[in-house]
Amino acid sequence: MSGAALRRQAELLDAVLAEAEAAPGAMVIFDLDDTLFSTARRHLRILREFADLVESGDPDAAALLRAIDHESLRYAVTDTAKDAGLRDALVKDLRDFWFARFFKNRYLLEDDVVPGAPAYCEEAVARGAAVVYMTGRDEGMREGTESALERHGFPRPGAARARLILKPRFDTPDMAFKAEVLARLKEEGAVAASFENEPAHVNLFRETFPAARHFLLETKHSGRPVSLHPDALRIRDFRR
Repeated sequence: MSGAALRRQAELLDAVLAEAEAAPGAMVIFDLDDTLFSTARRHLRILREFADLVESGDPDAAALLRAIDHESLRYAVTDTAKDAGLRDALVKDLRDFWFARFFKNRYLLEDDVVPGAPAYCEEAVARGAAVVYMTGRDEGMREGTESALERHGFPRPGAARARLILKPRFDTPDMAFKAEVLARLKEEGAVAASFENEPAHVNLFRETFPAARHFLLETKHSGRPVSLHPDALRIRDFRR
C-alpha cells in the first residue's frame, strides 16, 4: 500500500473512532471471515491434509496441491484446485473434504488476523463504541470463534461493550440472517460504522443504516456480480 493510500485509510478509520467517542454506545459492526480474520491458512491446512490423503494413489496431484500458496488462493477451494491443474475427478472429492473441515472449531484457530484488526477493535471499545461481531458462522462454531478472538487480542465477547452474534442454523443464508439481525439492531440504537468483505452485505448495511459509514474490506469475496453502493468506503486492512 502506498503512503498516500495508507494515510487515506487512516483518516477513514480515525473518523469512525472520533464518532464513537462523540456518541458513546454507538455500534460498530464487524464481519469476521476475511474482514477481521484472514482465512488463508485455514484453506492451506485443508489442502495440505487432502494432499496427504491422496499422496499414495496420486503423488502428482498431491504435489500440485502442496504447491498452492497464499497468493494462489481463490474464494472457492474448487476454483483454487482447478487453477492448480487438479483433475476434475479429484476436485469434487476435495470439495467434500474441505466442507467437512472448514467450518469446524479446530480449524478456525488456523486463521491469521487482517493487519491492525485487533488493535482497532480494542481502540473502538476504549473510545466508547459497542463492538458487534456479526458473522455468517453458526452457533456450532462459537467455541472456536471465541477462542480465536481471545487468542488474537480482540475485545472478548461478553465483556464490556463487545458481543458475538452467530447464525442459529448453519443452513440459513447469510444475507437473510444479517437482514434479520440488522432489523433488530436498528431498534437498539445508533450504528457508527460497519465492516464487511461482501459487497452485497455492505449494500444491505447501507440500506439499513444510511447515516453510518460502511466499509468494504478489499480482501476476497464470493465474486457475485454486485455493484457496490457509491457511498461505501474501501480499505485494505486496519493499519493506520
